[in-house]
Amino acid sequence: MAASPSAVILIGSTRPGLIGLTSVLPIPLGSPTMNTTATATFNQPVRYRSTRSTRGLYDGKDVAFGNNVPFSLKKTRRRWNPNLQYKRVYSEILDEMIPFHVTTSALRTIDKMGGLDEYLLRSKHVSTKGEGEGQRVRNRLIQKIQHREMLKQCAIERGENVDDWDRIVLEGKKIRQQAAPTTPQSSSSSSLMEES
Repeated sequence: MAASPSAVILIGSTRPGLIGLTSVLPIPLGSPTMNTTATATFNQPVRYRSTRSTRGLYDGKDVAFGNNVPFSLKKTRRRWNPNLQYKRVYSEILDEMIPFHVTTSALRTIDKMGGLDEYLLRSKHVSTKGEGEGQRVRNRLIQKIQHREMLKQCAIERGENVDDWDRIVLEGKKIRQQAAPTTPQSSSSSSLMEES
């Protein structure tokens, strides 16, 4: 039994800076469909991320480098910095204003996602490991959520009704229960009775 001859196809790039993109695809010659026996393993390129972008919410933006090219074509090196602002952003779960170094792109994304808490919990640009402003606040959010769930479980074990927990509103570091809505008809009818 002779092994079937096969062709080797190289897919990838030899550009510097892209790591692990080259892979080998063994494809048997004469096979009716090429994808039945083709196997490939692609490694994602490792993208350099500066330590500066871990110091705030950069939303994937980073410092870019290049050249100024005038009419004389004499190139001089330059850099493009992200549009970085120092802002205080409100966290609903922590109920406080948190100062951040944040890009304007990240501010737009925070608005689109529905607030700082959603951005920190769902964004791929806030790393789950490492250091940084976003990571520290994200860890605090997760601890607060876990603490709330633990309190809710303790209340269930004590036999308390937890249906009203969704109506609890945080108000300036104090927790208050929302009052049940009153009907304006009942208050106006009682005032009419008092007059007569």
